[in-house]
Amino acid sequence: MNSTLVRPIRGMGFVPGVARGRLVRRPVSNGILLADHKSLRGMSGSPAGCVLVDAAPFSHASIALLGRGIPTVMIGAEEASRLHEGLEVALDGASGRVLPIGVPDTDLTPSPPAVPRELRTLDGEAVELRASVRSAATARLARERGLASIGLVRTEFLLPDAGAIPDRAFYAEAFEQMVRAADPLPVTFRLLDLAPDKHPSWASALPESGPLGLHGSRLYRDPAVWRVVESQLQALGSLTTRNSVGLLVPNVDSVEQFQYRRTSIDSVLPDSGIRVGAMLETAGAALAVDGLLATADLVGFGLNDLMQSLFGADRDLPAVRAQLDPYAPALYRFLRTTAELAGPGVKQLQLCGMLPQLPGVLPVLLGLGYRTFSVDVAHAPYLARTVAMRSAAQDSALAEAVCAAASGQAVADLLDVWREG
Repeated sequence: MNSTLVRPIRGMGFVPGVARGRLVRRPVSNGILLADHKSLRGMSGSPAGCVLVDAAPFSHASIALLGRGIPTVMIGAEEASRLHEGLEVALDGASGRVLPIGVPDTDLTPSPPAVPRELRTLDGEAVELRASVRSAATARLARERGLASIGLVRTEFLLPDAGAIPDRAFYAEAFEQMVRAADPLPVTFRLLDLAPDKHPSWASALPESGPLGLHGSRLYRDPAVWRVVESQLQALGSLTTRNSVGLLVPNVDSVEQFQYRRTSIDSVLPDSGIRVGAMLETAGAALAVDGLLATADLVGFGLNDLMQSLFGADRDLPAVRAQLDPYAPALYRFLRTTAELAGPGVKQLQLCGMLPQLPGVLPVLLGLGYRTFSVDVAHAPYLARTVAMRSAAQDSALAEAVCAAASGQAVADLLDVWREG
């Protein structure tokens, strides 16, 4: 059995960065973890890199790797048949390649510079890259790397020690730290967004629900959940700097539901000056984007859950990962429709989630008219480099071709990216 890889393997770049080492089955600091989806849950340790086999790219377990900044490539079973424990490899997470260990550094994707404050396409179209974060340390990194703002703070990951129920005092300190770390960048906090696989210990008594059931603001009718949300709102109201702070209500279904939630929020935060926005995460909500842009101070698409709704497939279930195809023409036809409904507001509509960060996708979204993206800090410099190399006219033609394509593979061929067969 060979100890070094002979020929490169191409997969999907998932977390950018470079790593070298031996393939291992347990996460050790000097090894490249070769793992399947199950191995990600509860993963301890920090490997130098990851090669994920038959993983679900939109799952919460996979996305957690982004926050840890571990260079990662996703491959299928066919590619994995050439790999084994102990094999020495180099991993390029930006290009999605697993390479022989001796490949020179010049053949690997270099780290780009920080995001320019004024990010524009070749023909002058302004594009805004914001950061999605779950800690003050990442917010500080976003500021240092030039991102325009903190577009999404995932507040459900801000938890007190020992499984205690978070209260106003806890959130006041956590939110203040976040704002100070990001200063002078604006910060938008997503209110508590619990889901079937995001139930902290204090919420263990909540009813079990499928992926399209009780999560986000649909749970706010539960008294225990609303008490925590109320604590978050009170903490936001106590911030010493509020003029650059916003909040997003997760999983808003309609204009009527948003208005109902806003009334509840205003009762806790009267005349606060805090912008109140809506996160749209289902196909039905996205098709009401025109009404929500007219009603809310800010609007975002949660694309991970929106794709789950659109395709009727659980994003945390690897067995149906093929149905959540990021290169399916139907996905871009849908996003073309929502862009048309948004009208001029499409440029301020914030796209969140993995989709814009996957290989080849950002130019298509730019071609459809979207200009604002909240992304993980690790991806931002690479995405900025892509923006600066493209023109709006070029991307518009590309988006038209993608929407007209006959299959996901045809789209992947157009974009020259790897797609699991």
